[in-house]
Amino acid sequence: MKSEKALFFEEERFNQKWNLFLITPVCTGFILFQLYSLYSQLVWKKPVGSDPLSDTWLIVMSFLVIPLMIFLIWLFSVTKLTVQVDSEKILIRFYPMAKREVLINDIDSFEIKEFNPIIDFGGWGLRYSIRWKTTGYIMKGKVGVHIHLKNRKNLLISSERANELFRVLKEISAR
Repeated sequence: MKSEKALFFEEERFNQKWNLFLITPVCTGFILFQLYSLYSQLVWKKPVGSDPLSDTWLIVMSFLVIPLMIFLIWLFSVTKLTVQVDSEKILIRFYPMAKREVLINDIDSFEIKEFNPIIDFGGWGLRYSIRWKTTGYIMKGKVGVHIHLKNRKNLLISSERANELFRVLKEISAR
């Protein structure tokens, strides 16, 4: 939620088309196949496949697979990156997994940086780049603000408004 003191606020979600056309159908397919297998084997007494599971293991697997697929659909639907900057700190929330505060006084330097989510960070989300020795908060785009902290840790915040984030950080650090 945006604070009244916020000088910069951005909220990004996973691309909903990507979620809609890839994650949801794949997970739904797994759920439907699991339900079909259960019904076929337990009601019709016709096991699915050439080496089917026992009834007990099929039930156990169903209790694992179905909730896992529902959880994945939910996770990709609610995950968001929120970045809020005020005169004292940067608040980074990667809901529902992580929250981090970076005090402005702890920042050594920062720069706008182009990156490739796959090559540099191994994908999207909360990631770590061995090559850059940087924790990445990666959602959309290929541009972010790379922040170097005084404790020698680094982080990269992807942003569709990286120039504005950089400008706000520059103004604050000049004070």
